Amino acid sequence: MEDMDPFEARLLFGNMLDNLTGAQPTIDRVSSFALKNSSLADDLFECINEKLTKMPVPPRLNILLMLDGILKQNTPWTSLIERNVVRLVAHTTPKDDPRGDANVVQTRKLVDGWRRKHTFSQRILDEMDERLVGRKSMGEGGMRHQDILKRIEEDRERHKKHKEDVWIRKANEEPQDELDLYWDTVSELNEADWMEIETENAEYRKECQISALES
Repeated sequence: MEDMDPFEARLLFGNMLDNLTGAQPTIDRVSSFALKNSSLADDLFECINEKLTKMPVPPRLNILLMLDGILKQNTPWTSLIERNVVRLVAHTTPKDDPRGDANVVQTRKLVDGWRRKHTFSQRILDEMDERLVGRKSMGEGGMRHQDILKRIEEDRERHKKHKEDVWIRKANEEPQDELDLYWDTVSELNEADWMEIETENAEYRKECQISALES
């Protein structure tokens, strides 16, 4: 199959990014397009940079979620994302901005997942952690009530999909293999872990309050 024209690919990809949400189907659709056109990764990444600087802070999280989908395969995208991921995390969770604080919880989950899977070097992972440690989610950063409800539903959907991925194991795997994997990759609890537990509890209480208001 011939490569798509770079100009046409950027137009299509830019339009897809404009319509990207936190819903798993849209994330999968955009990441699939990016993987299918990996030979144009540099051009498409420029498009990401342009969109990222122009879009409001809350939906920048969707860009990270989409890139996480791309990282599931080893392609020219991998090294490109690795060189820029710290900057992307900084753009998604800008400090001293309540809109950035609203993205901290989900961004931290992504970073924790990359750490468990050894996606990036220890140095890069530590740099991302430094930007997130001690940060608390301060509500939803001025988001509209309907957008808050939408994000909660999208978070639930992704969490369900993540659990499904975790449960899928190789058919010929030994029973001990899964235990060994978690034993080798799970680190000791640290300050960031306790902070995440506290934040997750706060998010759960907020969901309960919203559900109570709707009923």
